[in-house]
Amino acid sequence: MLLRIVLFGGKGGVGKSTLACATALKLSEHHKTLLLSIDPAHSLSGILQTKIGSEISRITHNLYAQELLAEELVEKYSKKVLLALKETIPTLSSGLEEYAIQLKHSPTALETALLDRLVDYFEEPFDFIIIDNAPTGQMVRLFYTMNSLENWFSFLEKVAEEKQKLENFMGRRNNLIELLRSRKNRVKKVISVLREKAIVFAVTNEDPLSMEEGDSLQKHLRNFKVYKVINRCSLEKTPFLKVPYLENPFGIENLRKLHIDHLLKVIINE
Repeated sequence: MLLRIVLFGGKGGVGKSTLACATALKLSEHHKTLLLSIDPAHSLSGILQTKIGSEISRITHNLYAQELLAEELVEKYSKKVLLALKETIPTLSSGLEEYAIQLKHSPTALETALLDRLVDYFEEPFDFIIIDNAPTGQMVRLFYTMNSLENWFSFLEKVAEEKQKLENFMGRRNNLIELLRSRKNRVKKVISVLREKAIVFAVTNEDPLSMEEGDSLQKHLRNFKVYKVINRCSLEKTPFLKVPYLENPFGIENLRKLHIDHLLKVIINE
């Protein structure tokens, strides 16, 4: 059963990928854990010092990892939508091909495809899913897209319901409404699971710019559980979670040396 989804975000270069790897390793000692990179500039392979590809790979006994490729993700999603629409509205085949092309190049194509893909991971037998996100701006857009999609599918469902009334009067059946409800239910599921099980670690260093981005992430995701983490921290006292500096924290054995007890306590006890 999925216990928790842990998302690492923040400014580029603050060490969020390193902390994601270390956290996944630690949790995998007792739980089946998936480490997932959705940052287009993947770094899991370099940090773990083992090859990770676009398919799920087994890293240790209980740790699995995957680096999602943005173009591949969007391509698969657009083909999935196109196939579903062709089965539902076969008379619009040529127009649907053009729609699929436009869908691939829409402003939030990657975020939409990613949210749809996450539903599949939720149904896998992982206890923890650790997500290494892109820098702050793209992560915020992912959460905003989530809310927009729910409203968009609700609107389309209402339109389809009105059209269905006309089809019923004409003695015809239109399967579009079932398709829209299916898509809407997937969006609702990803929103429900994230709201119930997600923890966001806004990773910063001690410099003002990364601290400012951490504050921004907390502000934008105020409806979720967001904790600021100071990585490579030299402060003795701080109101935030902290991870002390460790030289060369790369490779599985070195990652185990990172002092992330404060993060694990939040994950387990929240």
